Amino acid sequence: MKKGIIFVLVSMLVLSCAVYAKKKKVDPPKWLGNPKSEYPENMYLSAIGEADSRSMAENMAAANLSKIFESNVKTDETYTQRYQELTKNGQTSYEDQSDVTKNVNIQSGQTLINLEFGDSYTNDMGRVFVIAYLNRMKTGQIYEEKINENAAKIEYYQKLSNESSDLLFKYAALGAAAAISTNNEILLDQLGIIFPSAKEMLQLNYNHTDIMKQSSAIAKQISFQVKIKNDEDKKITILVEELMNDLGFVLSHEYLLYVDGTVLFEDTDLQREEKFVRYELQLQVSDLYDNTILTLDTKGREGHISYPEARARAVRSVEKEIKKELKKKMISYFDSMVLKKS
Repeated sequence: MKKGIIFVLVSMLVLSCAVYAKKKKVDPPKWLGNPKSEYPENMYLSAIGEADSRSMAENMAAANLSKIFESNVKTDETYTQRYQELTKNGQTSYEDQSDVTKNVNIQSGQTLINLEFGDSYTNDMGRVFVIAYLNRMKTGQIYEEKINENAAKIEYYQKLSNESSDLLFKYAALGAAAAISTNNEILLDQLGIIFPSAKEMLQLNYNHTDIMKQSSAIAKQISFQVKIKNDEDKKITILVEELMNDLGFVLSHEYLLYVDGTVLFEDTDLQREEKFVRYELQLQVSDLYDNTILTLDTKGREGHISYPEARARAVRSVEKEIKKELKKKMISYFDSMVLKKS
């Protein structure tokens, strides 16, 4: 009797496992083997991502799709930061319609607008597959709208620059136009891949190359001087001068911008085996009329096995602060000049 009950239980267990396994088995979707079967190339751009989770698979799919958009447009962090600052308060259709469109930052540096994801598929090994796609026509329309909005802003900032006699303001306005124009070049490159005929029909009333040349020419008319007290080996002075040069300005005794300040490096005994050096930096940027544009204050300490090594670390800390914060503050100052007029 007991053997019969055990046999029945075992049989039911085997049967239930077989049924469960049968229910769990799902045939791979058509798009996995041939994405164009469900997302025709004339209507969509698509790519598949594979990973251990849906979110990771989406990131991989987006990254794979972005490879189609490897841009030839060369930009730098300065223009990227300025564009974000100059446009973050504006409202556009693609920013408002979050349920329809998505902005996805891709590892390659590309930002794709209106990126969507289809259903996922999980294989027997637990690997997740997702397809990312762009609807060519719908996405092309969004790109057209954004490019034209940017073009209107570019023309507006050009007009502000032309009407001003203030050299610093002219630089700020043309810099704003250059930042937005550089971003538009990336959007135009992407539109040429997504919907080529739409790009061909665009008529923009500005020339990107001319804007970049004008912005550079104005920057070269802005002279500066740097004087930092206690900077015995001139390392900090040289670093500030290089940063100002990166913004396009020219070092001169007859200056429009004046950077002065004090730097201090001091050996500090903390009653430990490790040696410490305390540092302090104070910078101030002023205009021709002694109006303070911005200030930068930073202090701290660094330790190492010897005072020279600790001092070297302290110098590097000051250098990082200048490269990161001073440049950011300079950009923000010029941005604020034109944003007040917007």
